[in-house]
Formats: sequence, C-alpha cells, structure tokens
Amino acid sequence: MNLINKAKDKIKRHHERHTKLGYKFILSDGIAFVNQRDWDKIANDNTVFLSRNYLQAIESNSPDNTSQRYAMAYNEEGKPVVIVSCQVAEISGENLMPQSKDDTIKVKVARSYQERVLVCGNLVSSGLHGVGFASDLDAGMGWKIVAEILYRVRQSEKLAGKIDFVMIKDIKGNKLAASEILERFSYRRIQTDPDMVLDLGDEVTTFDDYLAILTGKYRNRLKKIIKTLDKAEIICEKLHLDEMMDKKLHQLYLAVETKSATRLATLPLGYFLALQNQLGNNFSCYGIKQDNELLGFVTTIKDKKEAVGYYVGIDYQANSQYPIYFRLLQLVVQSAIDMNCNRVLFGRTALGPKANLGAKPIDTFVWARHRVPLVNFIVRKLFRNMPFDTAPQRSATQKLDK
Repeated sequence: MNLINKAKDKIKRHHERHTKLGYKFILSDGIAFVNQRDWDKIANDNTVFLSRNYLQAIESNSPDNTSQRYAMAYNEEGKPVVIVSCQVAEISGENLMPQSKDDTIKVKVARSYQERVLVCGNLVSSGLHGVGFASDLDAGMGWKIVAEILYRVRQSEKLAGKIDFVMIKDIKGNKLAASEILERFSYRRIQTDPDMVLDLGDEVTTFDDYLAILTGKYRNRLKKIIKTLDKAEIICEKLHLDEMMDKKLHQLYLAVETKSATRLATLPLGYFLALQNQLGNNFSCYGIKQDNELLGFVTTIKDKKEAVGYYVGIDYQANSQYPIYFRLLQLVVQSAIDMNCNRVLFGRTALGPKANLGAKPIDTFVWARHRVPLVNFIVRKLFRNMPFDTAPQRSATQKLDK
C-alpha cells in the first residue's frame, strides 16, 4: 500500500506541476517596465531588497555574469499578489574554484563547466530577497505561484539558452514551513551556513548601551580592539562616497573577493556608489583610515528595523598588523544603532567573530531544482549530506542569553 500511495502521489505531483493556478502573469527584463504602483504596494510590505531603488542599483551595475528578471502575479480581480526578482547567472567552473595556476587535466575540466542558473533572489545579497507576497495572501499559495512564475521565466529564456537549474534563496525562521510546499514541485531543500543575527532590542540606542549588554569577557575584548587602533592612530569614520572613494572601496572589495573559494558574482565598479545614491539613508558605509589611507570599509543596508551587514573590503597587510576586520564588524553594530534598528544580520561567514559580538545562528536554507529528473535525484542525494559550518556557542550578552 505504501508503494501504491507513493505512486499515486507522484502522479498527483506531476499533475500539479503541469496545471495552471489561474493567475495572470507579467514578466519583465527591466524594473522600469513593471507597474510601479502595483510593485511598490507589495515591495513596501516585504524588504528593501525588492524596492525599485535597490533593484535599479543592481540592474545598472550587474556582475558581468548576471542579468535581472522580474515577474508579477495578479488574481482574477486584477490585484497584485506576488512579485519576484530573479537573476539569470552564467556559472562556470572558474566561479566555483579558488584562483590558482594549477593546470592539471582535472582542473581544466572543472573550469570548463558551464551552466545557466535561474536564481530567485540575489547572488550578491544574503536573505529572502527575491519573493514578496501581498499581506493577505496565504503563504502556501504564494509559494505555488512562485513555482509557476519560475517555470514561466525558465521557459521564456529558451531563445537565449536553456536553463536547467533553478535556485530559491535564502529562507529561514518562520518562513521555512510554508515554503515546504515546493517539494511537490520537485524542489529540494538544502541547508547552508547559518545567518548570524544579533538582537539588540529597543533599549539599545547608543554604542555604550550595546557595550552594557555584553558580558565582561567579550566587552573587554571589544574595548581592547578599539584601544589598539586608537593607539596606532587609526580612525573610524562614516564615509560619503564619490567616484574617487568608490574606486578605493572597489579595490579593497576585490582584495576580499579574490580570496573567496567561490565567486558566483563579482560586483563591478560603481555598485557601492549606486547603492548610496539609490538608497539614501537606508545605506551606510564606515571606513577605517590611517594617515588618510583607507585600510578597510564595511557597508550596511537598513531593511525596516533590521540592519543587514553587507560587503566589506580589507587591506590584508594592514589587517595582519591590526584587528581591522574585527573593528569593521563592530561598526556594523554602530551602523545599526545609527539607523535606529533593533536587529543586526551579519551574514554567513566568520561565524566565530560574529558570535563574539553576541550574534546567534539562524538556520538558513535554499531550495534547488534541476530540470532533468535523474540529475534532480542526484542533487537531492548529494546535498542531503553536504557539510555546513556550525556556529560556536557563546555567552557574549547578558540580556539575550537569559
């Protein structure tokens, strides 16, 4: 009976995947072509990363291997219910491997790998930044609509080249349960590194307030870092970007990017300046200088009451002498306080240093689907046991650990 039920369910899922939901859809290659009023109505209730200002910044300054796609779904009454922002990415073996002069046959074959991938969300940000639902839409139905939208976008791309692989990123917390309906559309859930999140609460309105909630051990570590830089006459200041400063930021960003094991999308020169111009007070950039030389920077984006730690750039020679990177992480907290945010999203790297600041891990997942059933089966088996980093346990804050 179990085998019979599985067979029946497989047939039912196949029927669901190939049956229209009854909604009307609009697909667009540019954010300027969507109905602005309808898009904003949903985007404003979701995330700044779906705002037309942010999307215009990335669309005008896309990584060389990505291009933007947008979609909207309307119900029978003509009301917008779902918006989707995607990227079509050309992923090669070069993107998936550390930079190396190794010329072995194995490496050459790996570098020759090429795939067009449809990413629901954003390869240059971490979070659920590709999907927005109307406030009164059932989330389960919303994810069904997303599945149909991604199918339609993939089909529309055939003239430019087939897309076999689709990925929805990044889902966490209370949004995960409703998204599990995607399994019925052959998507496979993959756990990734956790997002490190610091809850400040509404009581923390100054950096001294933040210091007060740290336990003595971690407060002293933080103060020691600040004193070390002060002693070396290294200053921290909020930056206003112009073209010259943007070039300096981009150079330091590339220093970090080239060290990454995977480089799925590299930001072009001009992106940070565009973010500042498009997001205004929702964008912050702090720099660390010595003798007026920029040694590092960190950017932060305000998303309602959350501060999203964005990109950093580092002079690695200076970082080998002074705790530049650790100070940059502290400046993300400072930016959150400046922006009147009560939560800091640090992202998924350097879990230990972020835990030292009081951040806690939040499990994060992506949904992935390959067009070819056999490959999709392999993807499911392969990723089921894929390792991901586990954040260390820290008791860095007094208030948050009670």
